Amino acid sequence: MSETMNRRARQQSARMSLVTASNQWQPIYGDDIGPTTSERIRSGVGLGVVLVILGTALAAGLALSVVVLFGLFGASIG
Repeated sequence: MSETMNRRARQQSARMSLVTASNQWQPIYGDDIGPTTSERIRSGVGLGVVLVILGTALAAGLALSVVVLFGLFGASIG
């Protein structure tokens, strides 16, 4: 079992010795971590569309409830 662990450690250290980077936090393959600018823009636009749809639905629901309340009070008074 220890031989297997030693072999894995040697293989890993051999792989790590091939990687030379000045920044230890830089990804090994050079890929940036996180979304790209176009992905951020697309998700921001999608969020804006969803918020507009939800806001419109909320405003329509509020207007409908006000109309129904005025109708009920008007029917009860008149």
